[in-house]
Amino acid sequence: MLAIRHTGIIAVSLGWSSLACGQWSDDPAVNTLVSGGEAGCVITHTAATPNGHVWVAWYDSSSGYDVRLQRLDETGASAFDPPILISDQSLSWVQDFDLACDASGRAAIVWANETLIGAALVEHDGDLAWAHEFGAGSGAFLGSPQVCGTDDGAVVVGWMQDAPSHFQRLEADGSLAWPSEIVIDDGGTTAVSDIKAGLDGSVVVSLVHYISFTGAKRLKTQRLSASGATMWGLGPVDVFTSGSLQFGAYPEFISDGNGGGIFSWYETSPLMARLQWVDGDGVVRWGSNGFAVTNETSMVHVSPWACLDPSSGETTVFWVRQSGNQSTAGVQANRFNADAAPLWGSSGQQIVMPSSSYSILDLQAAQVGPFATAAWLRDSQTGSDTVFAAAVDAMGDMQWGFAPTSLGTSVGAKTDLSCSSQGGQLVACWSDDRDGVDRVYAQNIHEDGTLGPSVACQADVTGDGVVGTDDLLSLIGLWGPCEGCPEDISGDGMVGTDDLLVVLSQWGPC
Repeated sequence: MLAIRHTGIIAVSLGWSSLACGQWSDDPAVNTLVSGGEAGCVITHTAATPNGHVWVAWYDSSSGYDVRLQRLDETGASAFDPPILISDQSLSWVQDFDLACDASGRAAIVWANETLIGAALVEHDGDLAWAHEFGAGSGAFLGSPQVCGTDDGAVVVGWMQDAPSHFQRLEADGSLAWPSEIVIDDGGTTAVSDIKAGLDGSVVVSLVHYISFTGAKRLKTQRLSASGATMWGLGPVDVFTSGSLQFGAYPEFISDGNGGGIFSWYETSPLMARLQWVDGDGVVRWGSNGFAVTNETSMVHVSPWACLDPSSGETTVFWVRQSGNQSTAGVQANRFNADAAPLWGSSGQQIVMPSSSYSILDLQAAQVGPFATAAWLRDSQTGSDTVFAAAVDAMGDMQWGFAPTSLGTSVGAKTDLSCSSQGGQLVACWSDDRDGVDRVYAQNIHEDGTLGPSVACQADVTGDGVVGTDDLLSLIGLWGPCEGCPEDISGDGMVGTDDLLVVLSQWGPC
């Protein structure tokens, strides 16, 4: 087995055999083992590729917190045996890392260790495309690493370096695009929280800002062009400044599809989930501090996660609904149009009734086909946890029955849930000690609520519901090497005869 190392920190092992078998289970007690034989796997991240595959990354703590990577195809089969070792760190501590895809579906991953920020781009076959280190030798505290693929094929990396945040763009070949790092400093501490793709190679970044360690934590945003210019003024735009985020919270946001972002978070006094939209011009659309997702004040509302329906432009947000003393927990949702009008009533739609017998953890949301979908961990407080998911339509009606659907029911503790949506299914990954040690497992669920192998039509590469001339022409137009593109139906990195045969076999309505 050949290993390539860069400056003693980044290691990507090459030459693994591709796994020929494996598919999604239709039994929520079985699930798909992602991490292989490694034990002590924690903090999962997922990122979906354009052709329906999903990259999964995690920390393997069996010999220090090393970063590992796996790719699952649309059937749930793993691509690499063993999983790829990205960074052999042997650390005794850990902070979060980040994972994304570039425009062609390659895995972009970024992490922090004691002395630097590491970043790598991994090809579909597991080869290392490039690797870089940032902040090495600075002597600064380095943290909050974030990464995002742009719509023009580049990758943007962000991290906190002491008090301000630094950003650098890397082109598809790994070359640095900006002569020097872009620094965003609004006084005090300005820590990058998330990065999402904008338009024309730009990115939108969110930032947690505070003047003192014990002071109020505020949320800000900025858009960086492909050339590194700040597009929304010299300083970041205020998203939320009237209260404070929870201490240690670094909320993620979603792209609005037009160069802006939709932000969700919860404030601490009172504990209330909020939404804000900043459009592609940097205009704050939903008031100076956003708005509360519900008018209910007898309960507290935390841990929101939003998803956007691109067909209507409407935003659905899920959150954890708790009693005032936080002794009960359930799941609530509401949907809002572009004018911030609530579409499911002023208090929202109940997904799970609050109960004192469990906690709701790691709630996440994604758009799966026409449905807003959420997944979460139900911590039973007895050591046997369950992964659940639920989908709602535009009217707020539950789609998979009156109760949420179980994704993971094995006996044991479950932590660190992450989710991605692609190709009409949601893929959830988590750390699970069903065998007495923590390993990473995954489960899919289709937009019709079924688990297991996909019955969706892979040959409908144009997504118009019909396999026909348009799909054939699209395939012919990309004939040859085409890693990560939807026309590569077989997933072998080539558009060719195998893909043509699939299109012909599935010709017609789909």
